[in-house]
Amino acid sequence: MTILIVVWIVLSLLVALIGSSRNAGFTRSLLLAIFLTPLIGIIIAWWSGSKKDSEKKKNMDRLSKEYLDLIKGKR
Repeated sequence: MTILIVVWIVLSLLVALIGSSRNAGFTRSLLLAIFLTPLIGIIIAWWSGSKKDSEKKKNMDRLSKEYLDLIKGKR
């Protein structure tokens, strides 16, 4: 029983490390993996999307808005 708990915690920590570079984040991924299962935790972490992709999208949205404002003559 003790070995199962240790394996569960280790797998949950691995899921949290993967989640730290995703939108789910370290803490949320860790809690999901501990309270649900590490398998569900990793699925949700991967499904949450990459932080890099989110930042790129935010920058593109900002640049698009600035470009449209420039075209409309607001600046």
